[in-house]
Formats: sequence, structure tokens, C-alpha cells
Amino acid sequence: MSVDATASRRSRAQDRAGGQPSSGPSLLGMPSREALVDLAFALVLVAIALVGFRTGFIGWEWILAATVGVVLGILVTQVALTRAWPLLATVLALVAVHFVLGGPVAVRGDLIAGFVPSLQTLTDLAVTPVTGWKEWLTLLPPVDARGPLVALPWLTGLFGSAATYGVARRFGSVGGAAVAPVVLLVGSIALGTQQPAAKLVQGVLFALVLILWLVVRAARTRAALQNGAGRQARAVTGIALIAVAALAGTFLGQFLPGTDETSARAVVRDRLTPPYDVAQFTSPLSGFRRYTEPNWAELYDAEILRVSGLPEGTPLRFATLDNYDGLVWGAADRAMDGTPFQQVGSRIAPRVTGDKVTARVTVPEGGYEGAWLPVAGSATGVRFDGARGDDLAEALWLNTATETAVVPALVRPGDTYSFDAVLTRSWSTTLPKELPVESGGQVAEDTSFLDARLDAWSGQAGSPWEKFVAVAQTMSSDGAYTDGGTANSYEKVYLPGHGLSRLSRFVGSTQLAGNDEQYASTLALAGNRLGIPTRVVMGAIPEGGGVVKGKDVHAWVEVKVDNGTWHALLPSTFLPDRNKKPNEQQLKSEEQKVGAQVPPPAGVNPPSVLQGPDQAQNATDIKKKKRNPLDFGAWPLWLKVLVAGLLLPILLALGAYGLIRWLKARRRRRHATSGPTTSRAAWVWRDLVSDARSLGVAVPRGATRLEQARAFPEAVSAEPIAVGANAAVFGPGEPGPEVATTLLDEADAVRRELRGSVSRWRRLRSDVSIRPLLERDRRPHPTQRRLPALPSLRRTRGAEGSA
Repeated sequence: MSVDATASRRSRAQDRAGGQPSSGPSLLGMPSREALVDLAFALVLVAIALVGFRTGFIGWEWILAATVGVVLGILVTQVALTRAWPLLATVLALVAVHFVLGGPVAVRGDLIAGFVPSLQTLTDLAVTPVTGWKEWLTLLPPVDARGPLVALPWLTGLFGSAATYGVARRFGSVGGAAVAPVVLLVGSIALGTQQPAAKLVQGVLFALVLILWLVVRAARTRAALQNGAGRQARAVTGIALIAVAALAGTFLGQFLPGTDETSARAVVRDRLTPPYDVAQFTSPLSGFRRYTEPNWAELYDAEILRVSGLPEGTPLRFATLDNYDGLVWGAADRAMDGTPFQQVGSRIAPRVTGDKVTARVTVPEGGYEGAWLPVAGSATGVRFDGARGDDLAEALWLNTATETAVVPALVRPGDTYSFDAVLTRSWSTTLPKELPVESGGQVAEDTSFLDARLDAWSGQAGSPWEKFVAVAQTMSSDGAYTDGGTANSYEKVYLPGHGLSRLSRFVGSTQLAGNDEQYASTLALAGNRLGIPTRVVMGAIPEGGGVVKGKDVHAWVEVKVDNGTWHALLPSTFLPDRNKKPNEQQLKSEEQKVGAQVPPPAGVNPPSVLQGPDQAQNATDIKKKKRNPLDFGAWPLWLKVLVAGLLLPILLALGAYGLIRWLKARRRRRHATSGPTTSRAAWVWRDLVSDARSLGVAVPRGATRLEQARAFPEAVSAEPIAVGANAAVFGPGEPGPEVATTLLDEADAVRRELRGSVSRWRRLRSDVSIRPLLERDRRPHPTQRRLPALPSLRRTRGAEGSA
């Protein structure tokens, strides 16, 4: 009996795997033609679905990881089908492949000897599938494909291909094979970006391949008509329908709603708010006088930065300040077009075209310090060096609309970094006579105090740009420059700041007097008042040799051009000569207007906009929220490894084990207590046979119940249950409901005897097998049966005696 059972199990395994019997043992088996067809369709559909990662990653590494994952997923599934592994064993094998090969294939940063996974590698492979999706969706796309996040396409390819091919080979349902690839396709689109990865490939081609696969699978279950007649007609009809669908999708699909290039796509990443707020950092414009003379910081003649690799005259940007709240120009969490600050890696996808440069920045002792990272142009990559390099690189945030970079760990003296950038040279040192600016201001505060001065300054100018040019020329020609002077200087009346009260005094004076802070702030407000989108930029213009001193730090303005880009107007376009000091004769009148020289009240605004860098940072520390103990990201590394790599898989496996066993018991009880009484007894036997097969008993198919009962082990007596089921089905009258429950109790006793006669591993495989849950009564419904002739009736009854 053991020899026959082994041969029967091997034959069933080969049938499920689609393999042909071979002369010797084989791990993979020899796939049949149907299996090869399903394998080919599965590979194509999964590959098309994974194309959606194209806009989410930069580089080729993710393609390699996804491809290897798809191939390994197919191989593991083929082995599982050939060896008749249960579902749980297949999943565990895939998990093992993920941890063993995921490092060399995808997460290669911390490998030992280039191929052995380290503890950090295993940690990344365990944590990334849990938290990596949120991190990937909040990073600036496309993400650098050289970090732990490459585990996402690797994992998707591995399990996606296994699910697609496994479902197709394990189950005969035609439509069921489409579930896994469709889920992969929808997921890749939903987790993608506003830019479609490949509309024709993921739209038209995917649909055609899937329809063709379903047609091929449906043809396997259809009987030949007239010895094969009609197949050619069906093939021609199918090809014609596919061709019509392809043409319609290609040429008519572009006119459907939502296909317009300007319409926004609904993707998950746009519904997520990046977990970072730049308002906690003070506006660099508030501390502008740190770089002037005289000043307590003594940075005017001090070297604060050393830059190499930039063309001479290229402005270095500290921060773009595009939000004015009446007190300060600050960086908004989201730019005008809604672009947020997003975390980036060492590589950033280019967004503009121009000259490519690589610059290196060094912060000397006593130099620059702050959260705003000085960069130039449109950054395409940032790399930090030195002892703090990893800490700085772990949290680098960039706003692509304002080209502003933030490092929460703060840039400090002694730090060194390099950045790649694209320079568009979109700046002017003299005022352009004509510039096609966009219309529409962006400041919500009431700046009507500027109206009288704008009318006087702009004169007879016509267009908004001509008025803007007239205002800038008036500032540079009639204004005076002052940093406030010393404590005993007559210039002490000119205070720092650029709130509404300070700028009201600035424009209301007989003579304009201030420095970059007041001039740039006023010009930006004037531009918005004239209907031109204008913002302030704080930065520096390096001297020859790349040396940046405090006196090289400036503020300038940017205006938005009608093509959506921003054009910078450097200080020389609106700032008066530094040597032109304010007239002493007006100081007495200014003092009478101003009275006691005190700064405007702080109010209740956040420290990031009113206080200096040190005070703002201290205030932020005071307001830090307590960490949530349920926040996975705040847990220590050892606890993450323990939970994500060990406890969570064990709990999931135990939960799945308990759920499958409970569903089986519930199914058996429902079969024995619901429905027609004759069907109850028949189901009791059918459930017993299904469980016996999962325990390795070779119960023949298409046999009577008594023949099947004799296939049970000799130590287990299943014939009484078979006899009772036959009596309930074929006996006179309707049996009572207690017959089925009694047979169920006897069947449960037989199950316990069967489980005791097999190994623990065999019992475990039987417990996690879901085939008994998929058992269906394939006999026609009584209302659909025809009354056959007497011989056929006897054959039908004989068939009803089988499981």
C-alpha cells in the first residue's frame, strides 16, 4: 500500500506542476506544454506590471533586482508544485530566498565580502517590506536605486511572480489567474508618480496579453466541436476581437476622460503629507545682520565657506523664501504649486537642462552654521564627507520648486560635502528691459501701504514689468545703504527686520535706507502688489577662487517667467551702492516718527520666524513631543530586528495556522448541520476523504464510498462511515438530521486516528493545506438534472456513491 500511495502522490504532484514523468527524480520536473504557456504569460504580465517602478527609481539596479526576483519566484513555485508543497511551506521558502539572496541581489550596501548578508543587511530586508513603502512614497521621486529601498521591487517581483504562476497552476479557474497580475498592475500605478511609466505598455499591451491568456485557459476546458471543427473559427474571431480592442485602446483611449496630459493622476504619494515641517528652522533672512559690519558675530571679513567647481559669478543659494506672513519672509512647507519638501538620497533626477557642474563645499572653523544647505542651480546629487557624513545624509530634504535644501542635523564648521547641479544661468546682474513675467501675486498679507510709493516710483510706466523695473531703479538710485552702524553711530536708528511695521517705516522715510534685508523684502512685496509672482532668496556670491566671506552674503529677488521658471535679479539690480550712506539731516525727523527704537512685538508666532537661530532651535527643543511607544520608527535597532525579523513572521504564521484549522472545522460543522439531510451525510464523507488525502492517504477518485473506505490504512476503520453515508443517500425516505451529526462525530474519530499514524511534519502540512476549503460539489443541481433512462439512472446513482 505504501508503494502505491507514493506513486499516486507523485503522479498527482506531477499533474499539479504540469510536468511529465521522467526517468529519474527531478527537483523541478519536466513542465508540460500547458505549464510552459502559463509560465510565459505569467512572466510577461508580471514584467509589464513592474514597469510601474520606472518613474519611482533612478538607475538600473532596481531592474536587475526585480528581474532576478521574478525568475526566482517562478523557480520556487515550480519546485513547490513538483514536490506538492503546501501553501505555507511555499511562502516560507520564498521568505528564505528573500533573506538569503536579497542582500547580494538588491541590498548590497553592507554585505560581507561582497555577497554574505550582514546583520544590517538582514535588518534592512526585514524592516523595508514593513516601513519602506511609506518611506519610498515620501521621498522625492525618482529615488536612488542603490539603497535598501531596492528591496521593494525585488520583493514585488519575487512574490508577485510566485503568486501569478502558482495560482495559475494550482487552480483550474480561468478568471482566477488574472487576480494576481491585475493587483500588481493596479498597485504599481497607484504607488507611482504623476508621470505615467508607460501608458501603452501598461494599458493596451497588458490588457491584450491578459485576454489572450484567459482565452487560452478557457480553451483547455472546452470540448472539441465535431472532432475539432470550429476551433479555427474561434481562433479567427478571438484574434479579430483582440485587434479591434488594441486599435480602440491605442487611438480612441486618448480621448477618454482623465487622459489629458494636464489632468492630475490620482496616486498614493500625492495623498501623503511628508512627515517634516521646515517652519521649525528660523528664516535665514532674519539673521542677515550676522554677516554685516559691525556685528557681534564678526563674520563680515571672516571666511564662512570655500567653494570649488562653480563658474565665477554663480550665486550660491541658502534658501528660497516664498511665504510672507507679515513678520518675516520664510520657506513654506509647500511651494506655490504645492510641491513639498521631500527627503532625497545621494542621487536626484534632473529637472532642467543646462550646464552640468560638480562643486565641493567646505565649512571652515568659525564659518557657516545652519539647517539650510548652500547649493547652486538645480541639484542632482549631494554627498557628505567626514565623520558626520552619514548623519547629514540620512535626512536631506529638498524642495524641487524652490531648489532649497534642508539638513535637520545642521551644517557646522568642519563639514564637507559635494553636489552635482545643472546651471541654467537664469539670473541677471542688470535689469532686463523686457521679461515675459507671469501674472498673479502670491502674498496674502495687506500691503496697501505700498500703493502710494509705487505710484510715485513707477511714474508713467505701463506694463507691470515696466513698473517693477522703475521701482527697482528708484531703489538703487535714490536709496541709501546702512547696516545700522555702531552703538554710538547716527545710523543706529535703522533697525533690522522686515515685518510690515519695519517696512512701513522703510518706505515712508524721506530717503530709503537699509540693507539687502529691507530692499529685497520690499521689492518682493512690490512685485506681488503689481501682480508679478516674486519671492526672496538668501545666499552668497563667491569671490574669485571660491572664497565666501560674510560680506559676500546677500538677499535678492526672483520673478516668475511665463514658462513656469524663475529668473533671479541679483542685488546689483536694485541695491544702492554700499558707500552711499543715509543723510544725517533726516535723522531727527526719523527719530521723531519712530520714537523709542524697539523691535516689533513677538506676538504668538513660532520661534522659527521671530527668533535668531540659537533661540529658535532651543525653543524647538522645548516643544518636542514625547515619542509614541507604538511608533515603529522610534524603536531601537535591536527591537526592530526582533519584531520585524522574528516575532512578526512567527505571529503571522501562527495566526494563519490557527485560522486555517478553524475554517476547516467550521466548514465541516456547517456541512453536517445545513442543507438537505441527504447532502449533509454525503458531505461528511467527502470532507473525510479530502482530509485523508491531505494526510497522504491515496484515496482513489471516481470510486464508490466503500471502495474509497478500503483505501484507508488497515488500522483505521472508515467503512462504517461509508455505509452510513450510502444508507442516508440511497436509503428510503429522508434521514433525520441526527444521522449527519453522528457520522461527523465518527469521522472526527477517524481523523484523529489518521493524524496519529503519520509524522508530525505530515500533520503540519495537512493542517495548513487549503485544498479542503476549496472542495466543491461539482454534481449538477437537482433542478438542472434531466430524467435519464433507467440504465443511465443506475450509472448516475453509482456515480453519486463516489466522492
